[in-house]
Amino acid sequence: MKLALAAIALCAFAPLAHADRADQLFKQGKKLLAEKKYAEACAAFEESDRLDPGIGAKLNVAKCYEEWGKLATAWRWYTDAEHVAQTAKDDRAPRIHDVAAALDASVPRLTVKLPRGVRADAVVVKLDGVALAASALGSEQRVDPGPHQLDTIIDGDQQTKMIPIERGGSSEITLEAPAAAVGTVAPVEPAQPAPRVWWRDRRYLGLGVAGAGVVAVGIAGIVVLGAHGDYHDALSAHCNGASDQCDAEGLSATHSARHRANVATVVTLGGLAAVAGGAYLYFTAPRSPRSGEHALYLAPSVGDGTGVVLGGAF
Repeated sequence: MKLALAAIALCAFAPLAHADRADQLFKQGKKLLAEKKYAEACAAFEESDRLDPGIGAKLNVAKCYEEWGKLATAWRWYTDAEHVAQTAKDDRAPRIHDVAAALDASVPRLTVKLPRGVRADAVVVKLDGVALAASALGSEQRVDPGPHQLDTIIDGDQQTKMIPIERGGSSEITLEAPAAAVGTVAPVEPAQPAPRVWWRDRRYLGLGVAGAGVVAVGIAGIVVLGAHGDYHDALSAHCNGASDQCDAEGLSATHSARHRANVATVVTLGGLAAVAGGAYLYFTAPRSPRSGEHALYLAPSVGDGTGVVLGGAF
């Protein structure tokens, strides 16, 4: 009981602890930002938002990156805050939108294009160490002002270049492919799926149907044996050995045994029909060129009990 109360208390105080820690990080971020220690300040604001997410926390992160000069990163935080405000129907949403739109005019753009003759899935492009998706190649990307490292890997050959990006600027870079790769990267034809061998599917279907029939016959046989034993036990215990001298319990027991035997008989007939149907599907399917290696057999089994065995070679 004490442990349960302690757990409840911890769950209740955890949000408060997160809020207190988030507030401490916010104050720490404000101090660091005033000292122009942007990397530490923005990290503190981001951690504050992680612990106690909210519109105000996201705006602090955005403002920090904006003062740092990382305009694309700041724009993403402003748009994130705007989305949260719109979802919450907060009155600040229009003002946040205006701030993000005004900032967006200064956010640089970078477009990375592939060289002629090279497919997007044959090249790996990394911008500042982060791989770009194939869909991003040829499309305009928002980036922070400053130098950016662009790595290109084609056929194991890597090339690296530094690209200076100015505030409000727009750059378009066409990658340089190794000479051996240009014109040699031909489109790959899609692999053709192997044709379905319908006669093989038909044989598998036949085996499945016949196997289900064998299982049904086996189960029905067990039920019949059990019902037969229960019937004779009831005659001995409650009917003086004759079916017309049963007491109430004997009548109930013999009736139940006969009912189970009748149901098992129906199941047996259905199972035999399934075996016959499965055998028909198997043997009437067209033979493969190696049909001599396939065989299906149905044979009686004698051991601890009697039964039927369905087998085959493929």
